[in-house]
Amino acid sequence: MTYLHTFTIVAALLISTKVAVAQNVLIDKKGVAHFFSEAPLEDIEATNEKAIGAIDLDKGTVAVSMFIKNFHFEKSLMEEHFNENYLESEKYPKATFKGKIVDFSSYDFSKPGVITAKANGELEIHGVKRPIVSDVTFEISENTIGANTFFKVALEDHKIKIPKLVIKNIAEVVDVDVSFNFIKK
Repeated sequence: MTYLHTFTIVAALLISTKVAVAQNVLIDKKGVAHFFSEAPLEDIEATNEKAIGAIDLDKGTVAVSMFIKNFHFEKSLMEEHFNENYLESEKYPKATFKGKIVDFSSYDFSKPGVITAKANGELEIHGVKRPIVSDVTFEISENTIGANTFFKVALEDHKIKIPKLVIKNIAEVVDVDVSFNFIKK
């Protein structure tokens, strides 16, 4: 991904969350998203190490964006089928989350420690937006804020079709975990 492309994505994230650049916004361009699908015939998993995340520490808003084609699989054929047949990454190139940390004002992100909070927002995958609430663990140190979350995605909620021929190869609900390491300014 080029610098200009990365900058465009980050700018869009900031605008979409109505955040001014001068505010206390942290950005990580190397977040990791991982999914796992346990199925009777074969487990499927992939990792994307180029997720972009932003958190506004003044307002408690969060945004995440990642290109679907940046998910990589152990088997290249799985990756090809994932992009062409299921997620249709040419037509729906990105997955996004836009939301807010619930009860944000009750947390102190300036002190080292661990905060477990909920993020409430909208998850868009395969062109379908769905509301989602997810637990997020923030690990705060003097120089960084780590953010880790785990949630489940039902494929039918995002109109991801599974051909009957391979229905036993793919779980209908996929486990997703995402992590970011924000560097404090």
